Amino acid sequence: MEQTQERLLNAAAELFSKQGYAGVSMRDIARAVGITQAAIYHHFPNKDALYIATVTHLFEQHTLGISKKMSTIDDPAQRLEVLIGAMLEATEKDPRFRRIYMRELLEGDEKKLAAIAENAFTAFYEPLYALMGELAPDSDPQLLIFSMAGMIFHHLEVRKLAPHLPHAAEGSTGIPLLTSHITQLFLHGVNPA
Repeated sequence: MEQTQERLLNAAAELFSKQGYAGVSMRDIARAVGITQAAIYHHFPNKDALYIATVTHLFEQHTLGISKKMSTIDDPAQRLEVLIGAMLEATEKDPRFRRIYMRELLEGDEKKLAAIAENAFTAFYEPLYALMGELAPDSDPQLLIFSMAGMIFHHLEVRKLAPHLPHAAEGSTGIPLLTSHITQLFLHGVNPA
């Protein structure tokens, strides 16, 4: 990927994640990168194309490494733990994807959601679907994926609130502990007998 295009995607990711799709103009992105608005159109035909490319870029940055790690592990439970830990780490280090993902779920239209699903999610989704089928053959793999993602995203966000609640435990929101907690809860439920 050429340098200007990568700068565009990174600037767009920052702006879209903070202000949402509707809150960002091509002029805003051009200004953030230090180029003319017309120069953006050399790389992307319109704002929709730039947005889809931005989400795809963010998602690929974080999921390609996770997929490689998972592919080297035979045991499905270990694969799950690696997946959860890697997703927690990736989304903690780069909250832009987490914010864009949540914005799209809350505000997104069908056209953008379909394009994001096709361009950004499908390649990563298929191995997850297969993993969930291995872990729980009698359950709906898609519901399991959504449940896992919900736990991951919620735990990362609720860490801001946790210290202010009664019974807050020191270190209870660190990535290793969260990885173990989510994995165990996912595999065994609340009553691991």
